Amino acid sequence: MTNESPAVGEPQTDDPGPVTGETPGASGDEAATAEPRPRGGGAGEQAGEASAPGALSPFAGIPVSDFVRDGVAAFLLLVSLALPWDIAHRASDKVEVVLLTILSLLSLALPYLARTGVLPATWTVHTTRQVRLLANAPYALLVLVYVVVDVVGGGDLSDGWGGIGSAVALGLAGALLAAQPRQSELGPEDLDRAVTGQWLRVHLVLSAVLAVGALVTVVLTVVGASDISAFDVIDLLVIAAFVVALVGLPALGTWRRSEAARLTLVGLGIIVASAFVLGSGDNGILTMEGTHLGRFGLVLVPALAAVASSPAVRRAMATVSPVQAWLGVAARGLDLVVVVGAFLALHSVLELADGMRGVPVVLGVVIGLLVAGVALVARRSLARDAATGRQLALGATGVVALLGIVLLVVTASRVAYGGSVEHLLLAFGLPLLVAYALTVPREVRDYFAEHRPDPAAAGGVATAAYVWQPAAPKPPRQSTPASAPGAGPHATAEPHGPGAWSTAAGGTEVLPVQTVQPERSGYAARPGLTPVDSQTTAVMPAVTDGSRDVPGQTAQQGYPAPHQGGDPQHQAAPGQTAQQGYAPQQGYGQQQGYGQQTPQGYAQPGHAQPGYGQQGQQAYAPQPGFTAQQALDPSTPLEVLAQIVQDAPHLRPQVAANPSTYPALLEWLGNLGDPAVDAALRSRRG
Repeated sequence: MTNESPAVGEPQTDDPGPVTGETPGASGDEAATAEPRPRGGGAGEQAGEASAPGALSPFAGIPVSDFVRDGVAAFLLLVSLALPWDIAHRASDKVEVVLLTILSLLSLALPYLARTGVLPATWTVHTTRQVRLLANAPYALLVLVYVVVDVVGGGDLSDGWGGIGSAVALGLAGALLAAQPRQSELGPEDLDRAVTGQWLRVHLVLSAVLAVGALVTVVLTVVGASDISAFDVIDLLVIAAFVVALVGLPALGTWRRSEAARLTLVGLGIIVASAFVLGSGDNGILTMEGTHLGRFGLVLVPALAAVASSPAVRRAMATVSPVQAWLGVAARGLDLVVVVGAFLALHSVLELADGMRGVPVVLGVVIGLLVAGVALVARRSLARDAATGRQLALGATGVVALLGIVLLVVTASRVAYGGSVEHLLLAFGLPLLVAYALTVPREVRDYFAEHRPDPAAAGGVATAAYVWQPAAPKPPRQSTPASAPGAGPHATAEPHGPGAWSTAAGGTEVLPVQTVQPERSGYAARPGLTPVDSQTTAVMPAVTDGSRDVPGQTAQQGYPAPHQGGDPQHQAAPGQTAQQGYAPQQGYGQQQGYGQQTPQGYAQPGHAQPGYGQQGQQAYAPQPGFTAQQALDPSTPLEVLAQIVQDAPHLRPQVAANPSTYPALLEWLGNLGDPAVDAALRSRRG
């Protein structure tokens, strides 16, 4: 299941080694100046030359993958002889199967015979490929004949004809491995493109036979059954859909040139082939399928995997990095786990509806739903962030494997033809595929070693879901001290609630600040406030500089610092209402705690505030625009200066340089962090 294998005898360093005049690739000058070998040497001397380190092996340049492919093909062909071929015979019982198996085994020796010089001088690589393909084609035709016999047999297995055994699956896979071209036999892709298209068409034909066979199986089983219920028909449709989805998802991705899908299909073929080998006993897991037995298609999975592993198909895939390919294999493996879990749960529900009872059926529903849910969560986590989702995916594969083993043990006594493949997939196959993709490839291990999840980045808000923390304390009720000395009559207003200002004989009393809900008062939280600051908006006490009574400013010394979580550019200046989107209009009275309030908490545009004139203050109606001369003029009223910094931010440096600007406003300007304003404030001190 590797993307590329190094070649045997391939040099591992940049040193080309000794080059002679007979060495391929030697330049003309080197060949001309090479020292000629002495002739007439003895046998010992010739043997010494043959064993010299610079001597080339006839098998040099053959990749390891070619040797592995030949070995796996021979193994599958030989093992298939001991497995059932149909309902009544093993492969070794049929002469035609034995002869064609021997022919396929002999075809594996062709490239080695060609390299040793046994074959004629006119023999080429193209000849080897064509002869090997022709030698293995009869095996595929024999499999097709027995599939047709099973279809037209009518489902009567008493005569010993019918059924497709596990020997067909392994033998066909071995024959296709033997027939495909080797990596060392392929030419440049632009010059040898026909072989790639040829094996892609073989992949398409096998996929179509599997899909059509699964649907035909439903029809033939229903027609041939004498007593079948509606639940049985639905169950047959579910089984067919399961086979098509399990094999069709990676097969379709391979046809669409996805390297991850190709590797997934190869892995699935290895899993199913292993299941057939493990099921070679009399009470095995998988022994037989048939178009009249309710399930067909899994016998073709090893053959599809063999075609997908072909070097000709591999080089047709889209180019992606090995890390992306293997992460895609893990994700697609989890998708197949979801498919198997959903099928298991639905199949068990239909069995319950049909009257079946027992622990295996109930466990099928429970474990199927659990497996599908766990795999789906792991799949989403891995797709969102591979670095952080890898641990969850590996943990999910362990859970799936554990549940699959439990189900496999419980249902061991209920094995039927073609059954229990889903249990084996959950117990061993698919979890091993996902774990392999996330841990074994060197590129993947290097990637995760460089992209370890940062514990600090995963902390904070995320850890609050599972790490105990004390509850956040409630903010204390704030109370303001009595008004500072020097507060004039301009600081009083009619009370309108528990938090309003109240006048009494001999001075002004400041009551606790009233918490005003934004949706009730019309105030909106300023942008940039923290969640705690943005929950409520308090009526801010007014400020005076102690030397001039300013309309719109209160008689309290000092000015509270701006909110730490807010944006100073959007905070209201001292004496201004903290209202988002507030725009002054002509005739609008600017004062907090005025005598009467409208339902929205401020006077209507174009109208003076009721009760404003009763306090002896002159309402100021700002002009449409402000000028720099007005911001620098010491005679400009203080409420105008406050209005300028609120509505004309570009004039804030001039207001900061104005000698009449009151201290609270200077402090507010200093908190803005504006370089021009800071320079103007420093000029005041200089």
